[in-house]
Amino acid sequence: MKYVAILLLLSIALAGVAEDHSEVTSQPHAVHLSTALDHITVLEFGEPVTQAAAGSSAFNIEWRENKVLIRPLRSGASSDLFVWTTSKKRYAYELDPPGDAKDMNYAIDNPTPVQPPVPAAHSEARLTQVADMVLTRAFLNADRIDSREIRSEKDRVVIRVENVFQSSNSVYIRCSIHNRTTRPYRMLQPQVYELLAPRTEISLVNRRGTQLGGHFIGSLGPIKDAAVPVASAQFLTEDLAPGETTLGVIVLRTQLSPAAVLRIVFSDDGVRHVSATFVF
Repeated sequence: MKYVAILLLLSIALAGVAEDHSEVTSQPHAVHLSTALDHITVLEFGEPVTQAAAGSSAFNIEWRENKVLIRPLRSGASSDLFVWTTSKKRYAYELDPPGDAKDMNYAIDNPTPVQPPVPAAHSEARLTQVADMVLTRAFLNADRIDSREIRSEKDRVVIRVENVFQSSNSVYIRCSIHNRTTRPYRMLQPQVYELLAPRTEISLVNRRGTQLGGHFIGSLGPIKDAAVPVASAQFLTEDLAPGETTLGVIVLRTQLSPAAVLRIVFSDDGVRHVSATFVF
């Protein structure tokens, strides 16, 4: 159960935590190239070349678009050669002394360079660091929802919205579900709706961060339900025995405007419906 909860919070990183992990990738070893005087060797890449540099002036190096042209100028000389491409890949070569034309490399098509595998210990440490950063940001930026208006009445399944966290493209709703009936209750996939009350004269701004009771909802006037797609919904347990409580996180791929009113609706095998309405 703890593992599921951690995965739910780590998913926030995909939308709410943006980091630049770009780095130069390179071949593990230099590739030897055979050249010949008065001949050109062509290296062709799958993307544009941004720079090429050799360690010796005994070779003329030019690059155009996705090609590098190599022409030896003196016999008996060798050099290293580095090539960089637009995606920050780096290619390393060793230019051997010019030889016979029959033995030279005329043209080479370069595949994506192989990056050495990252040691497992480093990967685990990096994952732990990212998890700490994601969880810290989620806790600091989550909005608490006040549910004091919701009564824990007997013979009801009571839903309380606890916290809401909004990232750059997603909304995470953490809620608790308490089965106060004498029968088992099974958690099914919830539906979420945004309640639109265009004619209401009640200010919802003052009710932000509040779970609404039924009497307040009735005072909003005519309401239209706009379905909000649910990306995922995970709960610590799906089957609630009488008297049991569980926690869950509902993920919406959307952005909410200030004072948006959302309603979460659960059903038990299509028979019993329970809901929670709150102002974000």
